[in-house]
Amino acid sequence: MEIASYGDIIYMPNISEVFIMDVSSILPYRKTKYCVCVSAGKNKCFLINSEHREMYDDFKISALNYSFLENDSYVGCSEAFELKEELIIKKCGVIDYNDMVKILDKVKKSEHLDEAVIEIIVQEFERWLKQESYAENKLKNKFNKR
Repeated sequence: MEIASYGDIIYMPNISEVFIMDVSSILPYRKTKYCVCVSAGKNKCFLINSEHREMYDDFKISALNYSFLENDSYVGCSEAFELKEELIIKKCGVIDYNDMVKILDKVKKSEHLDEAVIEIIVQEFERWLKQESYAENKLKNKFNKR
């Protein structure tokens, strides 16, 4: 593994960002898949699936809200995968605040995720939600003063 040097530009994914990732090392039948970052500090992501499957404890996201999707899709909340920088093909977009809150609810109620993983994701999500809420309120206040 290469160690970063002073001055290197390192991209750290942010919670809610969606990427196309090479998942051939995870799934033998698939080359690329959309994924959403759910833990920037620990580089955890959930895969986005085109079909609803009960076993994935998934959450539906509408193609009407996300230009990168061709059809309604489902964020699989039953397993968190490692989001590796070298496997990211490109950034596609961001999952909105309201959908991220619903994904966090899925994580909190999960019977599939390991307790340690739940704790990591919940802590980072809650920090992210506070930042997003603060930024949104600050923006609203700025425009309301005019």
